[in-house]
Amino acid sequence: MKRAQFCLLGMSSLLNLTVEARRADAPILIADFEGSNYGQWTATGTAFGSGPVRGTLSNQMVVSGFKGKGLVNSFLGGDDATGTLTSPSFKIQRRFITFLIGGGGWAKETCINLIVDGQIERTATGPNTQPGGTEWLEPAAWDVKEFQGKNATITIVDERKGGWGHINI
Repeated sequence: MKRAQFCLLGMSSLLNLTVEARRADAPILIADFEGSNYGQWTATGTAFGSGPVRGTLSNQMVVSGFKGKGLVNSFLGGDDATGTLTSPSFKIQRRFITFLIGGGGWAKETCINLIVDGQIERTATGPNTQPGGTEWLEPAAWDVKEFQGKNATITIVDERKGGWGHINI
């Protein structure tokens, strides 16, 4: 919290006014995928490989819209590779969880899930289900106010084979 003091001079008195400026809580990083491996995250199958990629993979359209140098890209080996990538448990401490997402738009098959108390409470998919499309990652957010203080995990899922059978986070 920052404090600022202002003094106002009047004809017969001095007024000392203290203003407290509060800034919004700083974001808490769950993962940035900037390292050479996934750290404490657990990968299954072959789609996610051993760590984040640095952008576009072989035979993939240009991937863009991600921040930094790395991202999760399950196109490793093409659209027929499958698997999951699961975070370690973390405590939900803010109202929103934000992320960038692209790739396939297949519910339950190419998605990112928030799991609280063993249940999928939020899910999101990429935008693509038809030929064409784009590998651009779009900003997305979940309002998780009702889960603040609870432990959760995030699972990134690629269980789809064929066109747009991948997810980018």
